[in-house]
Amino acid sequence: MPSQAFEYLDKACLAATSGPLGCSNAPTWELAIEGQPPVAALEQALRWLCVAYPSCAATVVSLDGTADSAKHFAWSWPDTPPLAQLLEFHDLRAAPDDALAALRDDVHDRFLDLFTRPPLQLILAWLPGDRAQLFVKQHHGLADGRAMIEMLPDLAAFLNHALAGTQPDARALAVVPRRAELDAFDLTPWQRRGLLLAGIGEYIRSAFVSLRRPLSVLKQNASLDYSGGNRTLHVPLAPETLQAWKDAAKRAGGNLNWMLAAAFLVANKRWNEAQGVKVARMNATTAAETRPRGQPFRSFANHLAFHIPDIDFTRFHGIADVMPEIQRQVKAQNDRRAHLKRYLFERWFALTLKMADFRKLLFTSPRTVVNLNYSNVLAIPIPRLHGPGWAVTAVYVSTPLIPRTAIVLTLTNYDGTATLNFNFKASVATAAEVQTLMAVFQDEVAQFVAAHGAA
Repeated sequence: MPSQAFEYLDKACLAATSGPLGCSNAPTWELAIEGQPPVAALEQALRWLCVAYPSCAATVVSLDGTADSAKHFAWSWPDTPPLAQLLEFHDLRAAPDDALAALRDDVHDRFLDLFTRPPLQLILAWLPGDRAQLFVKQHHGLADGRAMIEMLPDLAAFLNHALAGTQPDARALAVVPRRAELDAFDLTPWQRRGLLLAGIGEYIRSAFVSLRRPLSVLKQNASLDYSGGNRTLHVPLAPETLQAWKDAAKRAGGNLNWMLAAAFLVANKRWNEAQGVKVARMNATTAAETRPRGQPFRSFANHLAFHIPDIDFTRFHGIADVMPEIQRQVKAQNDRRAHLKRYLFERWFALTLKMADFRKLLFTSPRTVVNLNYSNVLAIPIPRLHGPGWAVTAVYVSTPLIPRTAIVLTLTNYDGTATLNFNFKASVATAAEVQTLMAVFQDEVAQFVAAHGAA
């Protein structure tokens, strides 16, 4: 069978997977549909999708030991995709009102054992009133958000061919490559080695900061019990609301991305302090693509690094002063290539670890290293997905959590409608608590917009 060796982030995403600990590391994209695509048409679309994206039908093989003892792994896929594992159908047209919610929770909590089944699963549900819901569940080891956003229109196009009884052309069926992570870096081998060694300095720098100013342990960082459900509260934003937020951020000398990151930090501080948690220092990982800008780079894989803004809340207090501090820090990290240094050092270190040891680092850390995680793909909108007799009206994403970040904010954009997705572990935070955090977040943004609104 064709195969492809693991990259660093493939291994990291597999390491962040544990059925017994309740960590699936498998985001779910949820598409609300007007119309009811036939199961046979979706099945045919999946056949074609697995031609263009063969890793969707892959399983993982260990190359030098057992699943726990091996250091090296690979994706391996068959010539014929296992459609019974890739596609599931539920007819809920006459089901109780809560059937969709129950299915949603079941899908979000599913564990994908990559050694026995593919990293992609489509779950189609027909609903009353000529509606449907399509869940696209993908293990994070398969691809990052950008890659999935680029794949969804191809899935829609294949579905339309299946509905019309036509054949996609050769270009549509050409394999979208899983390019090596280092392909995205415009670096010579010597530059990579230099940055790798400099990555040690980045970790020493972080250690000294932590010695001087220990990281506050937030409510959502305190527990290692991740046995609860993966839940998400979605907040769709009207286009005029989003535009008002952009305008206010610009008038304050920033941009929407870092304004919302600042709002997430400030809201978490306020929400934690209302529950008696003293907050002095907080940080967050913010996803940064390594794909080169300004040139074509198609790759169905993970190409991510992270900026880590770190806020001293004895000096900074609201969005208006936290936002410029985040921007200052991110610029400084970019200037010294800190995110690339950390990535290259982590890559070298992680690829030397046995899988069991890698998991130990992720799941049994005695202290909080990162408070929050924030991911924003508003600038990469999902285009309108539609065809004869069907149209997607909304797209949401639910991202499962791993210790110790039990509440994560992701921002998505479908056909011009932005959504705040507040993801949380139900064994660490309740829905009511996260609803309160959402309200605090929106209040902080409203205050900022009011202070920086149009004259």
